[in-house]
This record gives sequence, C-alpha cells and structure tokens, in this order.
Amino acid sequence: MTEIIWNVLSAVAILVAAWFLSGWVAGMVRALLTQTRLDPVVREHLVHVARPLIITIGVIACLSRIGVDIRVLLALLAAFAIALGLGMRDMTTNLVAGATLLTRRPFNVGDMVEVAGVSGVVQSVTMTAVTLQEIDGTQTTVTSAQVMGAPIRNKSRAADRA
Repeated sequence: MTEIIWNVLSAVAILVAAWFLSGWVAGMVRALLTQTRLDPVVREHLVHVARPLIITIGVIACLSRIGVDIRVLLALLAAFAIALGLGMRDMTTNLVAGATLLTRRPFNVGDMVEVAGVSGVVQSVTMTAVTLQEIDGTQTTVTSAQVMGAPIRNKSRAADRA
C-alpha cells in the first residue's frame, strides 16, 4: 500500500515539475531565439511548441511511474494520429504548406504581396493561413495551401531592387 501511495505522489510531483519546467524552458527558448536572426514568426512557433513538448514528456514519465505500459499507449496514439491525419487531409495539407512557407519565407510580415488573386500587406503568417490587409482596409485570410498553389508576387522585394 505504501508503494502505491509513493508512486502516485511521485507521479504528481513529476507532473508539477513538468508544468513548471515547461514554462521555464519556453522562456529560455524565447530568450535564446531572440538573439538569433530567425524570423519572428518562426521564433514564436518554436516557443509555442516547447511548452507542450515538455508537458507531454512529463505525462509520459508520470504514466510510466504509476505502471502504465507506455508502448501500448504510444501505439494507440500513433494509430489515432494516422486516423486523424487521414480524416483531416485538408488541414494536414495546410499545415505542411504552412511549414514550407515558414521555412522558405517568400515574404515577410509587412511586405506588399499578391497571392491567390488577393493583393495586400501581410499582417500575419501562421501554419495554416496568411492574413493580408487589402488597400481598402479589408482583411483577407488565405489558406497556406492556396498560397503555395498560386504564384506569389512580392511587390516589396521588387521595390527594393529598383
């Protein structure tokens, strides 16, 4: 009985430690990446990934501590991820296109671009969409898949060369 209580208490301690550690790691990642030349959008995505990653590792360690077979859990999670990926094919396509946009960087926030028939200033670039503010003030969101499937005219970069 004492062993069960000890395992549960240590599992709770692992979760609490993972929670605090995740906040600290996210802060450290933000501080370290601010000193790099990485694009601010990419930096923020990396910071947003750090916390859930540490918490996930903590949950896995916690479950392992209380005796749950992690291999079975990971196999179930992998099967669920595959089913979810197939079920959400369009979203997956947008995520892959967004990752490509974030690494290739054909435009930056603040650039004047024409993408998928929409002209405007880039307000934000996320994993799933690009938000443009058109000349008349209208905000238009174009999915990453649409951006990657259409020609991109970066008018800001053309002005720099002239």
